[in-house]
Amino acid sequence: MGERIAGTTRHEIGDGPELPRPMAVVATAMVATMLEFGSRTGLSAALAAGPAQAAGLARATGGDARLAEEWLRGLAAAGLVSHDEAGYAWSPEVRPYIGGMMDVQPGVALFGALTRCVPAIAEAYHTGGALDDASYPQELAEAMQRMSAQWTGIILPDIWLPAVPGLTDTLRAGGRVAEIGCASGETLETLATAFPRITAQGFDLDERLTSAGNARLAARDLTGRVSLCHLDATTALSGGYDLILALSVLHDVSDLSGMLRAAASALRPGGTLLVVESPPLTGPAAAMLLATSVLYCVPATAARGGRPLGTLGLTPETLVAAAAEAGLSPVTTLPAVHPMVAAHAFGRTAERAPGDAGPGEPARESAAGPDHLPRVRGLRLAGRAARLTGQVGAAAPHVVSAWLVDRLLRGRTRAQTRGTRRLVRHVERMGPTYVKFGQMLASRADLFPAHVTEQLAALHDDVTPMGAAEFGRQLALATRQEPRLSRLNVTDRCVGSGSIACVYEAIDPDGRLLAVKLQREGVAESMSTDLTLLTALTRVAEKLPAAGGAPMADLVGYMSRALYGQIDFFREAGHLRRLAANLARYEEIIVPRVHEDYTCPVALVTDLVPGLADDVPAADLAGRDRVASRVLEAVGSMIFKDGFVHCDLHPGNIYIRPDGTVVILDAGYCVEMPGRVRDALRDFFINLALRNGQRCGEIMYDSAFPTGPPAGHTPARRRAFAREIAGLVRATTEPGGRFDMTDFGPRVFEHQNSYGVHPPADFAFPLMSLMIVEGTLRRWWPGLQVPAATGVR
Repeated sequence: MGERIAGTTRHEIGDGPELPRPMAVVATAMVATMLEFGSRTGLSAALAAGPAQAAGLARATGGDARLAEEWLRGLAAAGLVSHDEAGYAWSPEVRPYIGGMMDVQPGVALFGALTRCVPAIAEAYHTGGALDDASYPQELAEAMQRMSAQWTGIILPDIWLPAVPGLTDTLRAGGRVAEIGCASGETLETLATAFPRITAQGFDLDERLTSAGNARLAARDLTGRVSLCHLDATTALSGGYDLILALSVLHDVSDLSGMLRAAASALRPGGTLLVVESPPLTGPAAAMLLATSVLYCVPATAARGGRPLGTLGLTPETLVAAAAEAGLSPVTTLPAVHPMVAAHAFGRTAERAPGDAGPGEPARESAAGPDHLPRVRGLRLAGRAARLTGQVGAAAPHVVSAWLVDRLLRGRTRAQTRGTRRLVRHVERMGPTYVKFGQMLASRADLFPAHVTEQLAALHDDVTPMGAAEFGRQLALATRQEPRLSRLNVTDRCVGSGSIACVYEAIDPDGRLLAVKLQREGVAESMSTDLTLLTALTRVAEKLPAAGGAPMADLVGYMSRALYGQIDFFREAGHLRRLAANLARYEEIIVPRVHEDYTCPVALVTDLVPGLADDVPAADLAGRDRVASRVLEAVGSMIFKDGFVHCDLHPGNIYIRPDGTVVILDAGYCVEMPGRVRDALRDFFINLALRNGQRCGEIMYDSAFPTGPPAGHTPARRRAFAREIAGLVRATTEPGGRFDMTDFGPRVFEHQNSYGVHPPADFAFPLMSLMIVEGTLRRWWPGLQVPAATGVR
């Protein structure tokens, strides 16, 4: 927000005159005090309820109208509050951060508490740089607890713990939990309420906090299950824990290696150490945490005799390396759902599953994004495989016998249609993973008869909706995660039902129609198990001679991680915003606007776009070609210009409205393309449009071996492969650059298999996305012609 003028950095606050940057920093700090005032008096929460005048706010909060008026004027000057004839209101960009999971009010309370610590820290600076915990005011600990409660009360029990396979089952059965640096035990109290059979111990070095916490727990009749101890966890952890928590504390411990060794020894076989620390940050976010480091973390750690790492000193790489030395390895990557915290799950190295990250290794990254599959224990995989085998074994006789009866009584065509419908319903019962694969196959009219693709199309958005009880539970969970959802009238009218979530109509306080995408129960655990199972089976299959050396497991793993990422609604919200910005150049294309102030881990809220229908869009030849060309041009632009691709444009995620506008929904399955892959694909399609098949083949070959071909792949083999692709290009394209991608793609893959030329997944999946969207368009309009260079401009 700053700009450099005549050698001075200037900074703007609200709409007033610009200030030199140092003065602007002071102004921002003063605004923070106004936010703390609003938080302490209740003014901030009252204003979040809707537009109000100063007198009304004063009455609602039992305070002085003149002070309320001056407070409103100050925040309006800062640009945080707007003012019109209806009164004052939080600005739209501020409203999501007053209340809810992203609430800034605990942060301003921490700011105020730290500010009041400055005199003591300044004195400590000249006397060795140490200040013990007892010298800090109680309000600082309370402010820190409020900060962490934003995510320990919601993200920890509802998102992070379920992401560790089998952990919530263990806790429901009565697991044992410990917390390092428990403060006054609010986190353990939350877990004891969510999992009534657990027993828990907390350890903290501040006796004031543990004493206050034990008194509160006694008042709530939890003393027999939760106890807080004024002890160093390094020596006090007794062992046999199913879960050990270390929530934003390890960077403050005096002996990190000793603490991690103690935790590793105290875990039961299969137990989990869940660590929360700050992710790598820069800019204002880093400055905020470094201020906390100066005023608390470094002095307090020094007073305990440790080497101060500071708030940002325990990077993911440092943490993983230190954990490896203690005998701990990452077991899964936990969802990133808060910008200021990152969670890590560790288990004892000896129990690490084959293929997991090794000692000192971070979890493997992928171009598909931060959506790695959680670790699934072998027993769970075996059980799931047995259940699937039983389901298939039970379904097969039913489908076959019913088909025979229909064949005799109704004829072959009706039998095929009804048989496919039964098969689709069995696929639906197998779970969301198999529904997703069925959705992809539904777009492949080139591979399957019409009666098959028509029935598979029911999987796009006609999966059986969740029942009333599940709907109520999930809506209640979403409202706990984001209390502002209670402002919406979420109806039980289901406007779309998919494998991962159902979409319900809602009305906001202003009467606008919204769409609430509500996640189904148990989706994360079900998908992680099934996708891990499929990847494991594929690894076995790719070793068979018939596989031809194709890296099938890498492709399936890539797709599996991307599919699993669809359960992260914050990530999908970001995808929708990015797609909307990238496609803004196309007036005919609509991407629904996300409502961040209502979105939470299990509910994604967007505008409800009217005029969507499942019918095949009616259009004359010219209108059809214009709309199809625009859709394909937009997809080509995603691939060749933006490098960010929606890979799931089946008929349930793309609609053509009667006025010819195109609506794109459900951006959970998007991938980021590396620049080298984007450039290679661009060159490939340019040469395809020019019918330069030889160069197309060379590009594909070189993309498969970016560091050079392996042994046995000679220059002659490269030329032979390129000649094969050149022949295919001549056979499948026409002068003028028109071709059939759904025919071209599978034949390319055949040549790749025969020559052992397998481009990486991030090259193959954009091609598959083109095949899916073209298959969708051809399902609507079978005679459609597609230009080979669509989007390459």
